[in-house]
Amino acid sequence: MELTQVFENLRAILQAASSKCKVIDEKFPSKFYEKDPKKIFESYKKFLKPRINSEGAIKNEENFPVTTISERFEKNEYAKKSNAFYRLHHDVKLVCTLLIHFYPQGTRTYQMVDKFYKFATELLLRECYRLGVTLIDDSIPEETYGLGKSPLNRQISHDFIKISTAYAVPYAESYYVSSGDLDLFTSTISKSQLDRRPTEAPNSSFELNKVIPQAGDEVAPKLGFLAANVSNIPDPTIPPYEIMTKFLHPNWYAMPTTVWLQYGEYQSWAPSFNESSTVIDAGHRGTIWLEKIGYLRLRNMHDSQNDEKRIKVAKEQEEQGSIGSKASLEQKRNDSPASTITNNNQSEPSEIKAIVGSEAQESQTPENGNSKKSELDEEKNTDETKITEKNEEPSTAPVIKLENLYDWGPGNSIEDDEIEAASNGTHEQLITKTLLELAGMKRKRLLTKQRSQPSTREKQLYHKVQRMMKEVLLAKKLEKLPQITSCSFPVLQANYMGSIPVVRTVQTRKKKYKK
Repeated sequence: MELTQVFENLRAILQAASSKCKVIDEKFPSKFYEKDPKKIFESYKKFLKPRINSEGAIKNEENFPVTTISERFEKNEYAKKSNAFYRLHHDVKLVCTLLIHFYPQGTRTYQMVDKFYKFATELLLRECYRLGVTLIDDSIPEETYGLGKSPLNRQISHDFIKISTAYAVPYAESYYVSSGDLDLFTSTISKSQLDRRPTEAPNSSFELNKVIPQAGDEVAPKLGFLAANVSNIPDPTIPPYEIMTKFLHPNWYAMPTTVWLQYGEYQSWAPSFNESSTVIDAGHRGTIWLEKIGYLRLRNMHDSQNDEKRIKVAKEQEEQGSIGSKASLEQKRNDSPASTITNNNQSEPSEIKAIVGSEAQESQTPENGNSKKSELDEEKNTDETKITEKNEEPSTAPVIKLENLYDWGPGNSIEDDEIEAASNGTHEQLITKTLLELAGMKRKRLLTKQRSQPSTREKQLYHKVQRMMKEVLLAKKLEKLPQITSCSFPVLQANYMGSIPVVRTVQTRKKKYKK
């Protein structure tokens, strides 16, 4: 069989296999070639590094020749080369590596490309083996392993060795979570052996686990080894005839007993008290406290708030009354006729004196007047030049950082009363006041028939309380909040439902002989 016919058959098979993933139609650099199949990915990175810019784009795309696997099949380039099978494997591995790193892990196209790579590699290995066997059968037996070996046979064997050494079934990976004394494992992650990206766990509590494929030589344990048959237990009424060597008593097993409940990470949901020995539950006790003490405290707080408001209103009214009395007294003084006459008599001689003095100064110092005028003109000119310079300066727009806009949230704005509370140390009073206001707004909103969304003021109060409580907690520098939880609940860790394996006693019947 000619080599061209072999590659035509390979083309038909690979074209049908890549009808969905489109591997043989993907473009790649035509001038790239690596002799070592294990270093294809590293050498391709070195090949692209001087040909791309800082943004990752190719510098001269017109002078960068590319091709596809189907195009090389059409031009019959693989059959013309000396290492034809390795050339095809080289291109398939390069294109599949590029596509594997392009698609996200676990997607459908990612898995299809990985399956195509495995299928194409195993197909090439089978074809090399088949051609090698047919060439050996057709040749002379004495010259198969001698110097008279054909160049095609040497080429196929060399390609087979290169492809087979680079192709291997890798270990699989899975996630597992350690919960107490047990480990929970997931199914295997569909990661390709061509993918060089590190496997990232979906959560910090997950860890990676490597799954090694099991060898076929090991025999799996039978079901009887895991769970013994109940019929193997002997009858307790029959006395023992021999010492049981493999018998194990249930008391000898190290079985876990019941332990007290440990909440661990779920401590915030744990109960804070045990109601097993109480007559009244916590709900009734809370309602009794609210009716006897809680409502009285709320009434006292409400009365104190009303008293403060009344005192403020009285002070404001007193201040307004004092200001009004002062204004009325001044108006009465200005409206009286005696004051107007005295004011006119006093103002006339003062005005005459001022006019006479100004005329005398002007007559005495004419030169000083001229110098002052020149100084005023110079000041006007300097002011005009400053105004023109300011107008000529380019108007600089305020610099806005997009990072601050992106990180901004509704809880970032701080009000004035928070700053006052921080300086005076009255955080608790402000938090209580804000919570009461927030509860009142929520109650009014829920009383209506049509349930509406919270208003902007209600959202502002919510963020305000959240922000102030965070500041109070950070100021105290507590590593852990004190949580009182009840641990008086027993938990059964394990319950053994099987049976203990024992040795079956074989009783031999004695034959009775007739005398």
